[in-house]
Amino acid sequence: MTAPTTAASVRQLLADRADARDWAGVEALSGVEVLAPVPSASGSRAAVWRHALASRGYRVTDVSELKNSTCGFVQRDGRPYFFKYVRAHSAVAELAGYLEFGAAGNRVPALLSLLRTEAGTVMVYEYLPSMGLGRGTLFDLLCRAERAGTLLPEREVGPLLDRIRANCGYRTVSSSSPIDAFFGRRVTERLVPWYFARQRPWLDQRVVVNSVPQGVTMRDALEGTAAFFENLGVRACMLSQGDFSETNVGRGAVFVDLSNAGHNDVRGELATAFWSLFLGGGYLFPKYHPAAYRWREAPFADAAPLCRARLEPRTATLHIDFAHRLSPARADLLGRLLDVFADAFGPELFDRALAPYLVMRAVGVLDLDTLDPADRAACTTLVLRFWNERDDLGNVLRTLVDHGRTR
Repeated sequence: MTAPTTAASVRQLLADRADARDWAGVEALSGVEVLAPVPSASGSRAAVWRHALASRGYRVTDVSELKNSTCGFVQRDGRPYFFKYVRAHSAVAELAGYLEFGAAGNRVPALLSLLRTEAGTVMVYEYLPSMGLGRGTLFDLLCRAERAGTLLPEREVGPLLDRIRANCGYRTVSSSSPIDAFFGRRVTERLVPWYFARQRPWLDQRVVVNSVPQGVTMRDALEGTAAFFENLGVRACMLSQGDFSETNVGRGAVFVDLSNAGHNDVRGELATAFWSLFLGGGYLFPKYHPAAYRWREAPFADAAPLCRARLEPRTATLHIDFAHRLSPARADLLGRLLDVFADAFGPELFDRALAPYLVMRAVGVLDLDTLDPADRAACTTLVLRFWNERDDLGNVLRTLVDHGRTR
């Protein structure tokens, strides 16, 4: 199955029209209503997104301020809706992903309108209980299964894996993709200021994990990752959601947060899903970014890895003892997801080109220098395992996952 030949061109056309402030053209091309800003009253101190919503008859009922957006719930004429306020270029990217991903039969909430402001864009979506206060995201389902010590219901896992399997069939060849552009920006926006500019001493530390000396340093992994995303070249891409995390998937295989959706290198999708399901979504993200989980189930209490680190002063070597056993629910879902990708793309999926994607997810979401020492040591362990060229990455990922099957 091949990709629609117009996918990339539609994305570029939307961006070109938005850059030219041709909002009528954006509306005509996308079929989504684009509404002009309504001037606020003189002296008003209301946030621009609040004014934009109120001017169109929406009443805000709940809101959460996140790192890259403001989102929440509104009502109009007694009906609930979900809204998301982002920068204008992010809204155009999400609109493009929404159109491309939804056109292939993936279930996405209906995007009803774009409310322009001078500073950004409010995106108004239909309200889906599974993605709202109904606590029906994949994260919520996993938390409940983990507390019960069970697997996820097959009625949820089966359709989700079937949908991903179908998306693997939509392929094209490209030298650029939404997720690669996103990761490329993470190099300049995060890796450089967080790590390279600060010259953190732990970047060059020698590390021993579970009594095994590591042949690479964190600097090796980060610099190699940055270099990788500078020049990717032409490669095979599949249709994907682009940011597979537990809060971006709902009951019935519903997908949201589509700014990176489109035809992406499968390695980017695999790395994003792996990091979320293995350590990020169940432990690190709720701990260090709690605002994004305010409407969610309480995180599973036993999700933290077992990790201890000590520095040997004489040799400046960091010794790490690491173990992380997933819950049965996470291990089963992640193992089956690996099977779907491996069946579709074969062993070349786990070549060395996968390592930069895995490293970027491990170091590009949270600044490791802000984490507790044990958590930074856990991330360090995984980064070095991903970057160690002696080990087959397929075996590395399978070994990490299979520990969870005996918990």
